[in-house]
Amino acid sequence: MSSNEDEKNKKTVTIRGVDKSIYERAVMTARETGRTVGEIVNQALSSFLGLTSKATNAVTQVVQGVKETGKSFVQGFEDAKKDVVVISDVQELSVTRDEILQVGKPISFRNIKKLTLNIDQEALNYVDSIIGVDELVIPSTINKIILLQKCKFVKKISTIS
Repeated sequence: MSSNEDEKNKKTVTIRGVDKSIYERAVMTARETGRTVGEIVNQALSSFLGLTSKATNAVTQVVQGVKETGKSFVQGFEDAKKDVVVISDVQELSVTRDEILQVGKPISFRNIKKLTLNIDQEALNYVDSIIGVDELVIPSTINKIILLQKCKFVKKISTIS
């Protein structure tokens, strides 16, 4: 940007209520660094606005996390009311059609790194939900649309080879 364009972007501004000691520190910093008070104040305002933007983003992420935690809590509460068997916190699990049918109740799979479901469409009817699974492995015969309606926070779905 040329010096002429730089001057067009600058504006004379009067700001009321500036603490005198802070202003004096800005003047001293400007003298010590060979810059103008305007440059120092611009830098300070720019830094402040950047920090508030980052803080706003961080707060937004925390709020989103709280919302998700609340949803998980409500989901767990709802599951408890409908007599769902919860299988959770396992690194790797492989389940067969017969194992699911023998339980005879809806099953919710949660927080599993790798879950392999060697099942058919009938057994899929007993799967209530699949939540927080890094990799879900299924037979190619399973209807993925029906399966996906039961999934939340599943990172990868692949078929049994």
